[in-house]
Amino acid sequence: MDERINAGKIGLYKRIRVIYALMLIVCALLIGVLANIQLINYEKYQLSTVDQYTKEVEISAKRGTIYDCNMKPLAVSATVERVFIDPSKIPDMTVSEYIEDKLTYFEEDEVEAERARLNEVFKDKSITIAQDIANELSDYLGVDKETILKKTEMTKRADETVKNQVELEVTAKIREMIKAKYYSKYIFFAEQTKRYYPYGSLASHVLGFTGTDNVGLQGVEAYYESILQGIPGKTITAKNGRGDSMSFKYETYVSAQDGTDIMLTIDWTIQHTLEKYLEKALSETQARNKVCGIIMDVNTGGILAMATMPDFDLNEPFVLDGDSAAKLEEFEGTDEEKTKFKSDLLYSMWKNKAITEIYEPGSTFKVITSTMALEEGLTNPTEQFNCSGSITIPGYPQPIHCHKTTGHGTLTFREALMQSCNPTFVRISQRIGTDLFYKYYQAYGYTGKTGIDMAGEASNLFFTNFNTVDLAVASFGQNFKVTPISHLTAFAAAVNGGYLLTPHILKATVDENGNVAEGYDTSVKRQVVSEETSAYIRDFLEGAVESGGAKNAAVAGYRIGAKTGTSVKTEKSGTEKYYIASTIAVAPIDDPQIAVMIIVDEPVGSFYGGIVSAPIASNVLSEVLPYLGIEPSYEQGEIDSVVGTAVSNYANRTVDDAKADITKNGFEYKIVGNGEKVVGQSPQYGATLPPGGIVVLYTEEGDAQKVAVPNVIGKTASEANRMLTNAGLNVSIANSTVSSERGAVVYRQSKADEEVPLGTVISLDFRVYDNVSD
Repeated sequence: MDERINAGKIGLYKRIRVIYALMLIVCALLIGVLANIQLINYEKYQLSTVDQYTKEVEISAKRGTIYDCNMKPLAVSATVERVFIDPSKIPDMTVSEYIEDKLTYFEEDEVEAERARLNEVFKDKSITIAQDIANELSDYLGVDKETILKKTEMTKRADETVKNQVELEVTAKIREMIKAKYYSKYIFFAEQTKRYYPYGSLASHVLGFTGTDNVGLQGVEAYYESILQGIPGKTITAKNGRGDSMSFKYETYVSAQDGTDIMLTIDWTIQHTLEKYLEKALSETQARNKVCGIIMDVNTGGILAMATMPDFDLNEPFVLDGDSAAKLEEFEGTDEEKTKFKSDLLYSMWKNKAITEIYEPGSTFKVITSTMALEEGLTNPTEQFNCSGSITIPGYPQPIHCHKTTGHGTLTFREALMQSCNPTFVRISQRIGTDLFYKYYQAYGYTGKTGIDMAGEASNLFFTNFNTVDLAVASFGQNFKVTPISHLTAFAAAVNGGYLLTPHILKATVDENGNVAEGYDTSVKRQVVSEETSAYIRDFLEGAVESGGAKNAAVAGYRIGAKTGTSVKTEKSGTEKYYIASTIAVAPIDDPQIAVMIIVDEPVGSFYGGIVSAPIASNVLSEVLPYLGIEPSYEQGEIDSVVGTAVSNYANRTVDDAKADITKNGFEYKIVGNGEKVVGQSPQYGATLPPGGIVVLYTEEGDAQKVAVPNVIGKTASEANRMLTNAGLNVSIANSTVSSERGAVVYRQSKADEEVPLGTVISLDFRVYDNVSD
């Protein structure tokens, strides 16, 4: 027995030791797990715990407003909301089951009324709650039902976005639905901001736009993203053991920091004017590769306006413009190829031609070549040259022709620039030489980017091995390429005293009170040429408008300087030639303030810069200069034909009184009817007429007497005036300075071939076609 007892004790001790060993192992494992949780992976498990018992929702920061230079808002942010669901809380039951469940929360006497209401609210009771939520949100938000339904199946997630940037009017309706169906635990909202552009397409290529995540994708929006974006905030809400949000006292709110407002150098009025005339140019020239323009302050480098046409709607940036949509419609290929083609069309539509593309500047570059020769004393304004119509350069395959194939004969260097004589500039380039030419090319900033504060600026393209043959054609702007912004910047230096500036679009940052926080200072890189050389160039350019190839850039009452250019697109193959017609105009040329660049890429029909783009520059300047407060100064007798006199209001006045007043103002009159008092007139009160204009007075009620408007396109000023006045119509000349030039004819008129009231004012636009080639 003792042996059995001893054996039992030994077995017990063994079992105790085994149990003890197992307990030690378990303790060691527990210690290891605790060490892993509390020491090694503390942060991981802490975040997991926090995530389990808290719910975090991001609050978007309000993006900074973009203003024009006069604090007119060009891009603003408005409050919208993100709509999201919590799939983990959506009950797995049918609508019928859901209704019965909800009725358990009501008093007995309330149940039937609530049942009737819910039966009315829920139209289909056979579907699941997830399906009903998908149906409702699809109807309100325009999101595919199946897409939403798939989100409801992600039951381990507490936040699935259905749609971003939903308008408040829409979310208000969703809230009503949520209240009616008791969906407050399943559908949620988070405040966001959405970008709006009050003026639609205005300055579209400058401003750029944001994506659905409110991040800048193009233009200023992209370049100044770090300033505009702000810092998001958040709300952190505690959750109970069931995962439901706890009361407000357990909520933490971190405010968003709004982005910084910025003011641009862009002027809304000037931008609108430029776009108006570029759009007209695109329509009239049928340019196959767009048109663009820039207006720059030549003394600061500030960009007052910049545009490319066609433009696009900033509020719908992923919708193709008309031309692009037509190209997509005509495209033949697979779905994948069509998607890529659409993407290419969008990127092409968004491109800011003024900074992202390069072109051959043509004869506008002769201004730069001129400064080199004048600065180095290699010629002077009065030195005479002979142009026979062409010049032969050893190594060049053919003679280099002048646009005047019969030759200019003898002309001074000043006249050579005014008349855009190629042979003369080839001879000048031979004096300059390749090394000196490249030195100035570099000094004007062409070998690098301008540094303009906009995304996507392209690099210029110069000759690989610059030799004397290249030099000959480079002298008049062929066979190398520059961006419009870099060429205009160099041109501005040539006329502003020689100072190369950094072009810029940002004027200042603005504080919350609308005051300037930090302004942008004018950045002068270097003085390239002297004031004396610059003064010569200004004189040459004014001569080009007065009696050279830039006559169509003239503006009545203002001293304008301009150079036109026509470049052949040498990269194009085939028998058909493609051209770029360009003009750079400066005003006032005796005290330069602004430069206007107009580029028409591949116009159909006329292609000379002096005919195609110079009139656009004139139209722009005719409105921009008065707006800037630059007063016109008219020649003797010019003021009447340009400004005219306003027509008085003759309603209810006696015929004799009206006749006396009309005569006093230098007008003629025509009486229609036999009454003693005036009951109607044409033109209407406030219209302006030149001396000799006709005022028609109606003395009896009835329809106005109408006449057919003669078509005077192609007629001289005197011919057009005679035809229109003989028909009993008045004449308004849009560009009287051009109309007085020899060879000027009507290019455009209003109301041609229409029936209009007697006395109607017909607007005429003139162009010079003779001796304006470049």
